[in-house]
Amino acid sequence: MKTTSNIKRNRRHARKNNGAMLLMSLVLVSVLALGGMFALGNVTLNRAASAEVGESPAPVPTSDDSPAIYVAQKNANSVVGIITNTEGWSRSNGVQNTMIAQGSGVVIADGGYVLTNYHVIEEGSAFQVLMPNGDKVNATLVGEDSAMDLAVLKVEEQTDKLVPVTIGASETLPVGSTVIAIGNPGGEILANTVTRGIISGLERSSVSSNNTTRNVNYIQHDAPISSGNSGGGLFDYQGNLIGINTLKYGGSYFSSGSYEGLGFAIPVETAYPIAQQLIEHGKVIRPQIGVTVKNQEGPDEPMNDYAPASVCITGVNENSPAQAAGLKQFDFITAVNGERVTSTRELTTLLDTFKPGDTVTLTIVRYNNAGMMTPNNSYDSYYNNPFSFGFGFPFGGYNYGYGNGGNGNNGNGNGYDYYYTDGTVTVGGGFSTFDVQVTLEEKQ
Repeated sequence: MKTTSNIKRNRRHARKNNGAMLLMSLVLVSVLALGGMFALGNVTLNRAASAEVGESPAPVPTSDDSPAIYVAQKNANSVVGIITNTEGWSRSNGVQNTMIAQGSGVVIADGGYVLTNYHVIEEGSAFQVLMPNGDKVNATLVGEDSAMDLAVLKVEEQTDKLVPVTIGASETLPVGSTVIAIGNPGGEILANTVTRGIISGLERSSVSSNNTTRNVNYIQHDAPISSGNSGGGLFDYQGNLIGINTLKYGGSYFSSGSYEGLGFAIPVETAYPIAQQLIEHGKVIRPQIGVTVKNQEGPDEPMNDYAPASVCITGVNENSPAQAAGLKQFDFITAVNGERVTSTRELTTLLDTFKPGDTVTLTIVRYNNAGMMTPNNSYDSYYNNPFSFGFGFPFGGYNYGYGNGGNGNNGNGNGYDYYYTDGTVTVGGGFSTFDVQVTLEEKQ
């Protein structure tokens, strides 16, 4: 996320407290523990006194009615671990795999298809699935969608031991509903960990991070999740999958404060259709207009020397719909079918609602004079670094980043080619505003 409050991957090592803070924390913990013992002593004495006057203690429960028990049992063979490796070769040892990351996954369809986060398998060349019984089996990458941070693997053996999850619905759940997270925090050493919480918020579209290039209406919940939970399942009290755990809030860039109980999951309504496309096509079919773009900061309305807040076209692909429609470099897209857009994320989210072959109307602002100026050390280039991370589990110093910092220069299935630069576009000489109709084509 590119806000002062940031979502971060728990894969990063926690900051070390200085000696003074550690000593103070230990003192506070000791005081709290000591106070707790005094309180426990009072409770024990009071109960003893009550028993003396003939009052019976509360009856011992005969069963545990926690829904987490049922959910864990129902999905015992539906949540797995993901082990990401890179392949290497040496004359003495031949081909060898080096583990670089671990995460979690959910069995999404018969045949051993497993849904996980893209950032868990990113940059890996060989994959294994940690089965519920502890076996490690090889898996192949079926398809990936860096645009929404999702990927599908296929287990190559023991598929009869895996049970697809039951697909639920997050949209119908009220805030406060019980949720259970299942995954592998810390990797295989803590496999099949079950935690419980509640839904803290729905449709958290303001949550923004560089793991996706589209807006996501995240489920916010407080079930404890940690490094390695990425790609694991979030379930309702009936054991139905309602989300894929992906992000955890770690605090503000401007604050050293630590935050707990702020996890975020991609809703199943978003994740499941993408998984189906990855299984069927090996990719997500999205439309494109055939341009490279960058975010343009500016006023709401165009001014003579200031381009409006919009999406600036930095390049037009040959033989693309954009070229056929007459779009040019340094045109500024301000709306799609009359709906205002001010960022590439808003543009791609809107265009994803259409299909290849559909025609859309783009509102364009074009200046008579426009060009790119590259500053040396601008405020924007300093503060536009992403501080939002997820929580796949890194090994051997490998620190994978969410997305590719542009996530489309190499065409990673996100439907658009993006061009990010610290350069500033300068404009002048007057401008015109007009509408252009563009027929979308399928991203190859």
